Amino acid sequence: METPTLSAIILSAGLSTRLGEFKPLLPLGNERFLERVIALYRSVGVQDIRVVTGHRYEEVTAIAERSGARPVFNPDFAQGMFSSVVAGVSDLPQGCTGFFIHPVDIPLVRRHTLIDLQNAFNHGNARVCYPTFLDVRGHPPLISGNYANALKFETGQGGLRQFLNGYEAQSLNVPVVDAFILKDIDTPEDYAWARGCMDHYDVLSDAECRALMIRQSVPQHIIDHCLAVADLTVRMATALKAAGCMLDIEWMVSAARVHDLARCCSCHAAEGARILREMGFFRIADIVEVHMDFQVDKSLPITEAEVVFLADKWIQEDCQIGMKDRFEAKLRKFAADSDACREILSRRDNALASQHRLESVLGAAIQESYRLL
Repeated sequence: METPTLSAIILSAGLSTRLGEFKPLLPLGNERFLERVIALYRSVGVQDIRVVTGHRYEEVTAIAERSGARPVFNPDFAQGMFSSVVAGVSDLPQGCTGFFIHPVDIPLVRRHTLIDLQNAFNHGNARVCYPTFLDVRGHPPLISGNYANALKFETGQGGLRQFLNGYEAQSLNVPVVDAFILKDIDTPEDYAWARGCMDHYDVLSDAECRALMIRQSVPQHIIDHCLAVADLTVRMATALKAAGCMLDIEWMVSAARVHDLARCCSCHAAEGARILREMGFFRIADIVEVHMDFQVDKSLPITEAEVVFLADKWIQEDCQIGMKDRFEAKLRKFAADSDACREILSRRDNALASQHRLESVLGAAIQESYRLL
């Protein structure tokens, strides 16, 4: 089977009137919007990238060429975004089997979203693949190259959405763990929000955690357990921070919400970490990987991974349970298996060592601290 040849069309021709600043050139982290979107496609192997220019085309062209993309000037850019879609599609190379349409003002799309779309397009029969987040479609769609000619001669009434509505029977919704597919940057408030996101871009939001658990078909009782662990994690972490521990609460709570995402698999901690690393969430994966068997090192400060590990040991199903009760129940269950009992006792001693470390920092038993939070 011949490898599909995919292109990306980045729409960068508009006036940016609502924002008041020219979007393609705005900085976001260490890159400008346009540079970031081009780099996103490069990172997933899309080599043919077309940047549609219009307003301030000289500056946009310079960035596109410096980034290895092909600029395509749209003389009709003032007529609206669809004219830029047509300009970009009209410049596609022969043999293009599919193309992304990506407005430059949606700069935070996650890398794995494009991988999910490519996999769905390359291995299925759909002619239009839409990324969806919690059942809501976003950008960028991936469209069959077979529709390029039809798009060139479309009148533009109703825009790209109206055109694609005519091919709904050949479309596919691709669930992704990416809230950013729905967020375009139109106002100064949007831009301030986007800049704030850069500090924790590698953290799954609450909604993204939910989307991931749904996509992995995690049973509701396991989701409830993860949420209970996350609730205890944030309360323990808040108390520890007040006592002087340097902890990133957002990072560890995100990990707690998804720590059992692969609970139905063998070696579920390692498998969950693998899934998260594949998606680019490396810091969260590091916590998930050790949530079953975190090895306490008394010479090191308390870490995010240790707090999640201990919170998980305190939650049975979705209820708080004492450490003693938890491990005694396991010992009874595996009483006839001496090897299993040795492993359980080792885990218990490790968990108790962690508990004593936290209690020494808090100056009180965890149960007492928990009630006070």
